Amino acid sequence: MKTTLLLSVLCAVMAVAASISCGTCADDELCASDTTCQCNNSLYSNTGSLPSPNLTCTGAKFNIQVSKCWLEANGYNTSDIRLNSTNSECFAVREIVDGTSEMTLHRPLITFDCNTEAVTNSSHVTYTNHLYIFAKKFSDQIRDDFVMDISCSEPLNLNASPNVTLGPAAKNGLTADGSYTVHMTAYKDNQFITQLSDSDTLYVGDTIYIAVVIPDLDANTFHLKVASIYASPTDPSSSKYYLLQDGCPASDISADDLTVKSNGVGTESRFAMKVFQISGSYTAYLYAEVVLCISNCITNCSSQSRSLITQPIAGVASIFLNAADFDYNFGTSSASGFSMPWTLSALIFSWILMKLT
Repeated sequence: MKTTLLLSVLCAVMAVAASISCGTCADDELCASDTTCQCNNSLYSNTGSLPSPNLTCTGAKFNIQVSKCWLEANGYNTSDIRLNSTNSECFAVREIVDGTSEMTLHRPLITFDCNTEAVTNSSHVTYTNHLYIFAKKFSDQIRDDFVMDISCSEPLNLNASPNVTLGPAAKNGLTADGSYTVHMTAYKDNQFITQLSDSDTLYVGDTIYIAVVIPDLDANTFHLKVASIYASPTDPSSSKYYLLQDGCPASDISADDLTVKSNGVGTESRFAMKVFQISGSYTAYLYAEVVLCISNCITNCSSQSRSLITQPIAGVASIFLNAADFDYNFGTSSASGFSMPWTLSALIFSWILMKLT
């Protein structure tokens, strides 16, 4: 009786130990005797067809996935799947996606990364690479290595909706469209380190520091430029109070109200701004129009040589600012409005600016 009980306990301990050593196995895998997750061969068969990878371009990346267990059942080496480079970061790794074991690759759309190349036309930049899936090596080889051209096209118009197009699952190629995301952040300091939050109270006349950035933008190919910044009391509104026009402070805006720190020289634009109030309004919608340049697009803001921006507007970003909930007595004296506090909502705002008229 004791022996039987002891054996049961030992078996249970060994089973738990094996399960722990295996880690998390996918639904199409089994925990093998050597405590590793291995494909459940009963779920897949050799179909004789070519691999059919899935490609998306979200997050300005090549996102590639293909079934690990299908590849193994069809004679492919899952430890040797890569882009056009033998650097370790260019190889696919195992990842559980929706319960199944997948070989995945996530690489940024940047020229020279894993030997990625870029071609630009008037509307898109297209990043191309090659996906290699090598066959298992046997003395009687019957499966050929698989090579596929892949490409991601990013629109120069940031407002364009991404559409995914899949090419034939063969050596011809696989393509997908994507889009960039513009981030706007307000900072307390001129070093652009400490971000403003909803716990910070701002007053008219305070200086804040604004950064506009596309973090995934290929700096070898593009530069970001803020073409204009304007505020409106409502959304939508025909009233537009321009703070920045053609990359330079508007004609009625002084250097103290808006200072261009950098614009059109990289993937980030920076500004120093005074907090203003739109006359007669306790709310403001701020809009920023951005363009993408193939090369440096610095605007000379001197009155003698100032020129209009000819690049098409790539996208429009907007945020909303509301007065803080304080019980102030706004009477006939406009001076009382000058000390009205404003707050920045960390949940939905990243820019803050008020214009005094």
